[in-house]
Amino acid sequence: MITFVFSSRRRERVRRLTPIVVATLALSLISPTAVPATGGEVSGAARDKVSIVTVHTDSAAERDRLQRLDLDVMLVENGTAEIMLHGGQDAAILRRSGFEARLVVADVEAENLRARQAEEAKAQQLDASPALASPLPTGRVSYRTMDETNEELRELARTYPDRVSLFELPHRTLLGQRVLGVHIARDGTTDSGRPVFLVTGVNHAREWPTVEFTMEFVWDVLQNDGSDPRITRLLDRADMIAVPMVGPDAYDISRRRVHEQKRKNCRMEAGEIPTREECEAPENEFLGVDLNRNYGAFWGGPGSNSPNPTSMYHQGEGPFSEPETQNMRELLASHQVTVAFNNHVPDRRLLRLPSAVNEPTLPDREKYDALAESIAEIFWRTTPWLRPDYSPASGTAEQSWYYAAGTFAYTPEAAPGFTGMDRYHPPYEYVIDQYFGTAEAPGCDPGNTCYEESSHREALLLAYEAAGDRALHSVITGTAKPGGTRLTIEKDISLHTSPIPSPPEGMIHMTLRSTMTVPKNGKFTWHVNPSLRASQVASGYLQESWTLSCKRGASTKRVEVTVARGEVAHVDMRGCPRIPDIAAGSSDASSSR
Repeated sequence: MITFVFSSRRRERVRRLTPIVVATLALSLISPTAVPATGGEVSGAARDKVSIVTVHTDSAAERDRLQRLDLDVMLVENGTAEIMLHGGQDAAILRRSGFEARLVVADVEAENLRARQAEEAKAQQLDASPALASPLPTGRVSYRTMDETNEELRELARTYPDRVSLFELPHRTLLGQRVLGVHIARDGTTDSGRPVFLVTGVNHAREWPTVEFTMEFVWDVLQNDGSDPRITRLLDRADMIAVPMVGPDAYDISRRRVHEQKRKNCRMEAGEIPTREECEAPENEFLGVDLNRNYGAFWGGPGSNSPNPTSMYHQGEGPFSEPETQNMRELLASHQVTVAFNNHVPDRRLLRLPSAVNEPTLPDREKYDALAESIAEIFWRTTPWLRPDYSPASGTAEQSWYYAAGTFAYTPEAAPGFTGMDRYHPPYEYVIDQYFGTAEAPGCDPGNTCYEESSHREALLLAYEAAGDRALHSVITGTAKPGGTRLTIEKDISLHTSPIPSPPEGMIHMTLRSTMTVPKNGKFTWHVNPSLRASQVASGYLQESWTLSCKRGASTKRVEVTVARGEVAHVDMRGCPRIPDIAAGSSDASSSR
């Protein structure tokens, strides 16, 4: 359960650009001169299409200047930035900036169309020839659509009713879509007190492989439970929650190739609900909120986020202003998620905290970084994935998960491809190779060990194992008789937006509340996040406590529990009467678990 309060000076609304205004801007910005090029020339024809160019960025100041242009910067690495230009207006902005550009791909959409046609043909052949199936758990050879993904989630619940609970997150999207997820537990119960591993996909719509990684891993775990000792141990120790489509509206629009390179959600104007026609209209292609800049902690701060509604990194009107991020906020508030994996592509990096330049040193830095290093080593065996030159960002998912609840949260930027067209949704073979770690790394001589490519499956398994590691979260044990007693744990917290510290009107107030049902023998073990919470202002902990409670007739018994990461606290909750269980498999993700 969650309460949320945020007030601020209302930002001036930016009206949608009409087609006439867009056309006028484009005509005024495009000149007969192409973007200066050191190699292939960016022709006039390419300016009217989606193209990809590279520019040199030899210093941090150059990278910052490029970021401030609000272009679609896909990668900055080793002194080179790769940029997707969405027509003539972007080309003109880059040209005027003085950066010299080299053309990499002249027509992105045409290249993507060829890849999709090949995948669809292979999928049709698969129906007649099962031997053509891929080695993925489902044998897929093409990207899932939104409808296919939702139906597959329902199929998981039908196929594994003893372990899978299908749920719907509390807020529908701007276009009225349901956001579905699955809770996977050894005995099908969702309030047993086990820790939770969270895995999500498509915070950014065009990053199609993130749906595939999430769905295939869910099938992988369920298919191998009971036969693979490692996976069996995982389900014995921790539950898993999977939300493969955080933003289904925009994913659907991207996947149907209406706006194939759509990154953001469908918010056309702050505070207003759009129609599907408005979101799909050509003149509104670049409007929307970047969901991974819309989370609460440090929202609006420095880095690759912007108040400009047409920026690829638009942070939104306020923290958690979007239904998609509100869903994730309430999922966080109602579950003890100890490790979270927010899947992204394509930068072959493991993004971790600190994410913004105004973050303090993490008080949990040693344990947090050790896990990050282990995951990064799996992802990229010879080239470090923890890169120092990544652009900082504020209002990201990992910031809110960690500073609100103490969750060890990471954002893997998986590497399905490395240049040009191989970025956001490359040919499906890249998904298969990335999942198993069978692709060849670029820039290596034959026989070099760096041909041992990153395995997303192995990284997910390691993160799942970490979710069940007692050293990385806290434990509360005790007695609460009779068996079947329902315990509640909660605390009220506040998050700072930017600047740090936030003024009172910029604080975000949340209630973290989850429950567990005590086993029949009356003895319980509850895996929880630490009550001591990291400060956003200075390195150190906020001395907070959990309130553990149970009903006693008309009154409530409460015990304050202070517990640090890696510690075990013992409490006596005897004397609480049994409360009827809430049916397992509730479809409301905001109900206590």
